[in-house]
Amino acid sequence: MELLLKENFSGLLGKRTLIVGEVNSGKTTLTQRILEEFCLKGLGGRILVLDLAPEIPAELAAQKGLSGLGGVLRAPKLERVTYLRPKLFPPRLMGKDQQEVWALARANLATIEKSMALPQALGETLFLNDASMYLQAGSASRLYSWLERFRTVVANGYMGERLGGGELSLRERSQMEALAGLFQHVVQMGARH
Repeated sequence: MELLLKENFSGLLGKRTLIVGEVNSGKTTLTQRILEEFCLKGLGGRILVLDLAPEIPAELAAQKGLSGLGGVLRAPKLERVTYLRPKLFPPRLMGKDQQEVWALARANLATIEKSMALPQALGETLFLNDASMYLQAGSASRLYSWLERFRTVVANGYMGERLGGGELSLRERSQMEALAGLFQHVVQMGARH
């Protein structure tokens, strides 16, 4: 993280950067700082933010001991950033059994792919918050094919242990690792306790 901060984020233009880590490790915070820096450089009108952070009721997060889960990116005020946030649900937290978990993940995938079908002209720089939501039921290769439309990509996603195991978590992790292998820069955030 320090290396990126010292670069003042200029080295990220024209590249694909993936920020991964555990819950509450600072992935969204770092992504937010990069977004703000790009806007300060006057790039706001060329930025598309696709925010996949699911809507997590505070009481549900507290019940599961996961406060701070699902951080949202915010475009700086007065910037002309195109912002998309489809309504998604957290499968592991809301699904009552494995069948319901997978049904929620597949429904989320269909919703995300509708957002991805929008015209390419929405921006040359993409900020993708919580790519792991796509990877729960989608593939890294398909996601990366879409990302190639953009000159610059800054994405983040969950790669940790706190949300537990199970088939969905194993699939999400393997797809996140595959996605990381396609990016030029991968930043592994450390967990905060």
